[in-house]
Amino acid sequence: MVNIIGFDVGGVNIKSVFVKYVAKKLLNIKASSKYYPMWLKDPSELPTLIETIIQELSEGQEVEQIGITMTAEVSDAYYTKREGVIHILTSFSAVMPQITKKVISIYNKFLSIEEAMKDYMAIASANWIATALYIGRRFPNCIFIDIGSTTTDIIPIANGLPDTLGKTDLDRLLNGELVYTGSLRSTIPSIVHKVPVKGRLCPISFEKFALIADVHLLLDHISTEDYTCDTADGRNKTKKDALARLARIVCADIDMLSDDELYDIAKYIYERQLDQIREGLVQVLTTRAEYDVTTPIIVTGLGRDFLARRVAEQIGFQKIIDLEKELGVDGAVATPAAAIALLLAENYEES
Repeated sequence: MVNIIGFDVGGVNIKSVFVKYVAKKLLNIKASSKYYPMWLKDPSELPTLIETIIQELSEGQEVEQIGITMTAEVSDAYYTKREGVIHILTSFSAVMPQITKKVISIYNKFLSIEEAMKDYMAIASANWIATALYIGRRFPNCIFIDIGSTTTDIIPIANGLPDTLGKTDLDRLLNGELVYTGSLRSTIPSIVHKVPVKGRLCPISFEKFALIADVHLLLDHISTEDYTCDTADGRNKTKKDALARLARIVCADIDMLSDDELYDIAKYIYERQLDQIREGLVQVLTTRAEYDVTTPIIVTGLGRDFLARRVAEQIGFQKIIDLEKELGVDGAVATPAAAIALLLAENYEES
């Protein structure tokens, strides 16, 4: 039996998964997500938070290894990716030194913390690699779509390994493999510049008056519990408050626009977000002849059903598999953290 914890350190959420694994079977999976906007926190607090998470997840049980991946290095908490990677890895080094720690890399293998610090670009924003390697062991030839709170990963897998044209976020953006839209934190102007109002298309205000989380809350795609980020105005995560926030994007309020008009705006924004994701998936398909609608699509992340599945259905994919069936809801929402823990567990038993 082996106990492993996987960490996916984002700029806003730190997701972690504890797995208990024996004889190539997953016995237990326990997930945690801590809202932790990195740019608002004292950098010296991170080691304490990491240790607290480990203790909460393990509940006193021995932990053999910790797996690490991150995207927080791109947040504006840091001037450079190098600064972010070094700070995050140094924070892990300071915690429970008796536990072996491994970092996933773009080389499709784990590095030690020391190796990762020397080759920081190999592990920067490499959380999609962990997911690809885990899925690739089960579905050797497929495309997976992971839609989290902020971004969408569209990753082809061939012969069990990630088959992307890009490795860095910049290159993946250029190739449609990274779409900067997600289930919660995306601002409305990042999706649309006009919305329908009273039979006309009305330009919107380029202010952070509302988030896509408000749209998905109104359309019953997410629950209040799923709405884990701060609201744009600091008010509550209710449908009434979401309607008020949405009205502000056209410089109006809930006295000026009816609920029906605001729900029509929400539906329009949702369709345009689907367009964004579909554009990325079509780009991947048109630049890679070996992938088509007969390729299995694996969907995961918070937006796996109302965004990823919907886009795959619109394009006509014939086989769509929800990773929730294997990892459960918590594991599917924190897929990179779950994947890195399970990969280490499998490697540990094979060694």
